[in-house]
Amino acid sequence: MRVVTCVSFHGTGSGAVDDFLKEFDNCPSAPSDVECRFLQDPDGVSDLEYNLIENPHRLNSGYALKRYLKFAKESEWTYSRIFGNKWMEYSREYIDSLISEKYKGYWHGDLKLLSPVEKLIYYGRRGVNKLRPKKFKKPCNYNYYPNKDFWHSYITRDKFIQETQNYVERLCGLLNPEGYELVVLDQLVATSNIKRYFDYVKDLRVIVVDRDPRDLYINCMEAKGHVLPKDPEVFARVYRDQREMMGEIPENLQVLKVMFEDLIFNYEETTQKIMDFIGQTEEHHIKKKQIFDPAVSKKNTKMWERLSKYSDAAKYLEKELPEYLYNYK
Repeated sequence: MRVVTCVSFHGTGSGAVDDFLKEFDNCPSAPSDVECRFLQDPDGVSDLEYNLIENPHRLNSGYALKRYLKFAKESEWTYSRIFGNKWMEYSREYIDSLISEKYKGYWHGDLKLLSPVEKLIYYGRRGVNKLRPKKFKKPCNYNYYPNKDFWHSYITRDKFIQETQNYVERLCGLLNPEGYELVVLDQLVATSNIKRYFDYVKDLRVIVVDRDPRDLYINCMEAKGHVLPKDPEVFARVYRDQREMMGEIPENLQVLKVMFEDLIFNYEETTQKIMDFIGQTEEHHIKKKQIFDPAVSKKNTKMWERLSKYSDAAKYLEKELPEYLYNYK
């Protein structure tokens, strides 16, 4: 099963490619308003690899496994919309496959994962102990929670990658019960350090969508966005930094870079390039321009010509980021 993911630098138009792919009858995908970020988010799979493989630790490794399950539980509503009601079941089985040993015990890091009621019990027991006469006090390392499990993990990278690929494959199978060749997941990987994520998926295709900085800035301002800077000078620096973080993509990786504007002004050529890249054919494109209509999206380009209040900001970005401007000529 080939996994296709469309990624962006926030607001640069990956949703346009997602919408285009929704027009095919053999390309199951998540709801358009749901991002599938469990590989890249904090406490996600990438963090697991760091704590289990790159920097294994007698305490941190087990704690990282517990944090992943906490992340999975807190995100259950989101990922159940993508994968259905087996998200937590498959996530627990994945984590179990990475645990070498379980035994009774805990360390102070585990206390951060206690529920509010459990924390009340724990600190209540400690408080009572402090009030005891000295000869009756428990030792400083006394086990106040004898039923807690300590998780020990010491596995090879090959084992980690195999279990992770199986986990991703099983989840995608829930999205794709008909057994189509492709599934689409939005924002599965980060634009920075893309190479890292290819080991987690057996067959991955990444489409990176970028956008003219002038329109990106104006769209952010008009939408009252809270992620990108509102000061044009800071915006320009952050914009450049994010592109430089991506760096050069190794030729052996299946990564396609697309400009949002090309989806509109060079629609036929660009969409054909996308289809060739992911192995899609025109015969399955049964809803052409019904979900992504370039004529509609055209209004989201060259916005500085219509909104004169941003003309100074647009000129500043033209001067600071000339290599990133879309060539409308």
